[in-house]
This record gives sequence, structure tokens and C-alpha cells, in this order.
Amino acid sequence: VGYRMELNAQAFRQAYSEGLTGDAAGKRMAEIINNPPENIRLSAIDASRYQTFTNELGPRGKSVENFRRKNPEMRIIIPFLRTPTNIFKYTFDRTPLKIFRQTYKDEIKAGGARAQLARAKIATGSLMMAVSADLAMSGQITGAGPVNRDMKNTLRLDGWQPYSILIGDTYYSYSRLDPTGALLGLAADVTEIAGQVDEATSNEIITAAAISVAQNLASKTYLANLAEFFDAFKNASTDPQANQYTFANFLKRLAGSAVPAGVAAIEREVSPELNYVNSMIDNVKSRIPGFSKDLPPRRNVFGEVIVLQGGIGPDIMSPIYTSRKKKDAVVEEIVRNKVPLTMVPKVISESTGVPGRAQVELTDEQYDRFILLAAGKGLDG
Repeated sequence: VGYRMELNAQAFRQAYSEGLTGDAAGKRMAEIINNPPENIRLSAIDASRYQTFTNELGPRGKSVENFRRKNPEMRIIIPFLRTPTNIFKYTFDRTPLKIFRQTYKDEIKAGGARAQLARAKIATGSLMMAVSADLAMSGQITGAGPVNRDMKNTLRLDGWQPYSILIGDTYYSYSRLDPTGALLGLAADVTEIAGQVDEATSNEIITAAAISVAQNLASKTYLANLAEFFDAFKNASTDPQANQYTFANFLKRLAGSAVPAGVAAIEREVSPELNYVNSMIDNVKSRIPGFSKDLPPRRNVFGEVIVLQGGIGPDIMSPIYTSRKKKDAVVEEIVRNKVPLTMVPKVISESTGVPGRAQVELTDEQYDRFILLAAGKGLDG
């Protein structure tokens, strides 16, 4: 489709540049389309690759690609490279930052249609981001949400979900609708981050923009492994105990990725309830139909089982997840006052009254029971 689009566009431009009109222009266009000159054919091929994010990487991208080829184990951490990189470039080409790239200067210097298209990409992308930022300020579009994990989970109690558009009382996720979704996410993230300061200075806006890019990239499923890999090693130098937690989560994700996505999608369709996973084996079982029944459910701070609400169309293949607002007055008041609710700990101290008392880690079943008791449920059991 991309090839035919560019071929027709090039044929029209060529006929127009030759001063042809009417039937003469139509005949000339048909001649070019049916037997395209080499330069037009190659230009159409390049356009088709650009539209499908399969064009060749630059020198730095190729060096990473070669490194991954020589070290097959890196495919575990970076399973995809060319397509995500090209999607990011496609998105970047439609932001105001594009003017600082040498490719933009070359396109402007070339003049004609190339210069017009380069300016149009920035204009349309910037307009889309401006509208998104305005909607983000009114809460109609969400970004990554609060940095505080507890606060983010508290927002979820009301049906909120990140990188979504609120229509009526339902959130529709756009995080998998790249590259358009990336533009919406960047604008929403910048707005949310900048909105957390009273009077954002130019430096704070720039910082917000940089953080929003990092947040947006880290939220992508095709970059999740790489983001968690660097997060685990970052924490190693600052907090060894936290590193154990993040690295364990990283290993659990890797183990879970051994189950094909299609099988995991069937499991979500059959059993939309989330499971509490505490090991690599648990994560694998949670993605296989039938095996997840052995795992305890994942609950929120109120002791309610967290259930995926599906998506638009067949859930097994839908890229747009949905979440309906709960309209719970208590939760709405908690969110309005920005009070983060924390889950009960899984590791508790023995009540011996002795200083330096031992720490006891609850089993999965005990922890599930503890959550219910803390939420005021299951008191009669």
C-alpha cells in the first residue's frame, strides 16, 4: 500500500512538473505507474519501508544490530531492534525537535516536495501534541501517571489506566497504537510532569520532556525487557536490597516470555483475573490456560480480585485495553486528596517483644488471607 501511494504521488508530481494537464497528465501518470523510472521506483520502495518501519538502520543502529548478532543471548534483552527504532524515528520526525536533525536540514535544502513534507510532518505532529496536551490538562488523556507506585495503584482503584483516552466513563488505551500513540503519550507525559511544579521554568519543561521520552519508551512492550534490565543494574549501585526485588521481577518476566503471546492471550480470555506470582514458575503458569487455577488471585488494597476488563473487539487480538471508572465515592475522595494506599507487607516481624525480632515471610496463601483480613473481609472464616 505504501509503495503504491508513493508511486502515484511521484507520478502526479512528475506529470505536474512537465506542465501537463487533463488527459495528457492522466496518460503520463499511467505511463509512469505502469513502467516507473528507476529513481521513482526506488523512492517508492523507500517510502514503503518507511511506512512499515522496516527501513535500514543508521550507523549506530547497525552497530547495535551487529553486536546483538554476535551475542545471541542479547536477543533475550533486546528481542526487537529495527522496528522499535524506526517507530521512534517516525515519531521524532513529527515533533518540533526534528528541526535539530541533519536530515531535516537536508530536506529543507532539497526544496520542493521533500521540504514541504518535512514541514508538514512537524506541523501535523505538533498540532496533535498540542491538542493532546490540552486534553491531558482536563483529564481526558492520561500519561504514565504518578511516579509513586502506591499512588498509581490507588488511581487504578477508580478505574484509571495509563496512556489512555477517557470517553464517557471508560478509559481506552492508546499505548499500542504507535506511532500515533507515542505522540499522544509524549504530550500527556510532558503535561503531567510539568503540572507537578507551580511555575515551570524552561529548564523544568526541558527536563519534563526528557523524562516523558524515557517513560514513553519504557512503557512499550517491545522495550520492557531492556528497561527492566537497566533498572535492575541501576538499583544495584544504590540499593542492593531493591536490586534483588527488581532483578527477581526481571527474571520472572523473562520466564513468562517463554510462553507464546497467543497462548497467554487465550489464558486472558478464559481467565481474566490476575494471579499473584511469586516465582518464575508461577509467572509461566499464570500465562498457560488451566495452570493458573493453582495460583492465588491478585488483589487490590480493598481485598478485591483484580480483573482485566478486556478491550475493543475480540480481546484475544485487541490492542486497545479498556477500563471503566468505578464511581466509588470513597475512592474518588482518596484520589482527590492524593493519598497513596499501600498494600500490607508480605514479610512481617514476629511479635516476641524482643529487640531485633526475626522477620517471617508469609506463604502465598497466608498473604492472600492477610490482605483480606486487613481489608476487613473474611473475618468469619
